[in-house]
Amino acid sequence: MRTTTSLFVGILLSTSMLTAANSWAGDGETYKITIINLTPGQPLAPVMAASHRSGMSFFEAGQPPSDELAMLAEAGNGNPMAAKLLATPGVSDAQVSTMGLTFPGKTTTLVISAKRGTDNVSIGAMLGATNDAFFAVTDVALPKGRQTVTYMADAYDAGSETNDELASTVAGLGGEGYSPNDSGEGFVHIHNGIHGVGDANAALLDWRNPVAEIIIERMK
Repeated sequence: MRTTTSLFVGILLSTSMLTAANSWAGDGETYKITIINLTPGQPLAPVMAASHRSGMSFFEAGQPPSDELAMLAEAGNGNPMAAKLLATPGVSDAQVSTMGLTFPGKTTTLVISAKRGTDNVSIGAMLGATNDAFFAVTDVALPKGRQTVTYMADAYDAGSETNDELASTVAGLGGEGYSPNDSGEGFVHIHNGIHGVGDANAALLDWRNPVAEIIIERMK
């Protein structure tokens, strides 16, 4: 069983080449997003956020995952999802944090812009030491005026990879990131945590919802 230190080193190695994050900027209002990791042992991968019109989301619970969601949830790579969203009508801006991993009890920030009429935001990132868990809030309102809003994020299972918790298949344990040949459960659902069935230490890596606190502040 890997120690906490070697586990986190493995996650850093598995995500370092994926997180020289691109950004796709719009113009308009600017918002600072702060993410606090509330889990006792899971690192969060670089965070993806997109501003958009109401009624949109980057995934739908109960439906099959897109390839872009699988890459976000399995490999911690939110850049393909950000690129896909930016090419979608109704999306104003899509960003991926360049701050690296967010460890338990720590925070990360990123900034997005939003044009008039794109008053909502969706945010998500991988829970690093899992097969395909990710936290998300979707289609929530951006703050108005000087208001600051806070949202609590649960963990979802992308349903794109089998939850075998093996070192060979979990990016954060030094294994494969994106696994296109593994269809998993086939639909997005609420994640039921780490069970210690493979190499993942449930005592260290399991969690209870919510897994992240998200604070959004209007900057101008």
